[in-house]
Amino acid sequence: WRVDHRQESCRICQKFGLMPQYPRGCYVSIADRGNIKAVLQDYAEAHLARDADRQPICDCIVFSDGGRILGLGDLGAWGMGIPIGKLDLYTVCGGVNPHRTMPVLIDAGCQDKDKNTAKLTIRDHSLYTGEKQERVMKVSHNSTLVNVAYYGKNNMIDEFMGAARDLFGPHCLLQFEDFTSNDAFLLLEEYRNKYLCYNDDIQGTAGVTVAGILGAIKLKNPAETDLIGALKKETFLFHGAGAANIGTISLLRDEGGVPMSRLHITNSRGIIWKSADGTEGSWRNDQQKEFACVGQLDFDMKDLVSIITNLQPSCVIGAVGVVPNCFTKEVIEAVLAARQHEAERPIVFALSNPRTQAEITAKDAYTWSQGEIIYGSGTQFETVEINGRTHYPGQVNNVYIFPGMSFGAICCKAKYIPERFFMVAAEAVANSLDDADLEADRVVPHRDRLREVGLNVAT
Repeated sequence: WRVDHRQESCRICQKFGLMPQYPRGCYVSIADRGNIKAVLQDYAEAHLARDADRQPICDCIVFSDGGRILGLGDLGAWGMGIPIGKLDLYTVCGGVNPHRTMPVLIDAGCQDKDKNTAKLTIRDHSLYTGEKQERVMKVSHNSTLVNVAYYGKNNMIDEFMGAARDLFGPHCLLQFEDFTSNDAFLLLEEYRNKYLCYNDDIQGTAGVTVAGILGAIKLKNPAETDLIGALKKETFLFHGAGAANIGTISLLRDEGGVPMSRLHITNSRGIIWKSADGTEGSWRNDQQKEFACVGQLDFDMKDLVSIITNLQPSCVIGAVGVVPNCFTKEVIEAVLAARQHEAERPIVFALSNPRTQAEITAKDAYTWSQGEIIYGSGTQFETVEINGRTHYPGQVNNVYIFPGMSFGAICCKAKYIPERFFMVAAEAVANSLDDADLEADRVVPHRDRLREVGLNVAT
């Protein structure tokens, strides 16, 4: 665990197709439609453990379509590194039997190099083994671009999930991973109450972000026992309106009881707003519209310093993904100036991955604030010493949530995973902080305790 798995996962996925081919990992191609059950069965017969009747056992499947791998964009079939790596973490951090898991890549095509951040030639690379075709897209009822193959009668996702249940039973966990936000929300909405499933990018990220916020509240006041009550007193600004931040703001409102008046969110157009009748506004999809403020505000809604100065958030969460270092010194100064009391410590999280995409580094956050900011990041940053105190930035990463969440669901043979579980998981992580974590100024427990934290989440 001395290696940051996020950083390594990014590098591996960008080069996955250039590495030796391993037997682990089941590829389900768009060309397999009508025959997906046989594809899964073939892989299961070859790779999974068997029960007393010699039938393959699968406790969980992590599946992606490679459409939005970490902060890297569309990697197509090279995205298989993520389901494989995710299930490795299920085992290392959660104790899940690796011989009863299946990494799956749904291959519905791959966009050209303009759709990945490093501008890599993937689909047209001579070693690319996936379908060498563009994804076929359409405009959804949300007015967003989505994959045609995932919707409508006899669609690919429906066939895949039905085949998995037929083969492995209703208690086989199906975890969505790294679909584009446009597809992720719609697919989760469609299947969350039909199958034992969840989307880690939306729900797992929400859970660990709230866990980090609760941890920050404990850093402010170690004696606080009503973390949810304290949560309702914070004012939040979410910078970026992708799956991560939408999932978190939804969890805060629906399960944390935070009033909408304390929840604010931006997209590339600034603070998201809508007219009173909902016909006009700056939202890009229905999920953003749900959390839009009513009416345009009487200040510059596109300038981050202006937004912070006027809304006075005590907690700023960055998950933009494509604008590194957007939390400038002026932004940090505005956050500090917005405090209600000079002794108050604002919370600033930079959740974008990899670290080259982070909204602010740990060094800048602590240095510009003289250690007064409580900081968390999506990838691991080095320690920072300010005014004689060493700060150990916490890595606000889903790995604190999904191993325990999945292990618990598997063990109790759950039928579905309600949203409430992710708030309970967040509290379990925050309550796992010990005196050493508080002294180190970490918002989440030390990584050496991941198995212990996973068990706390599961139970």
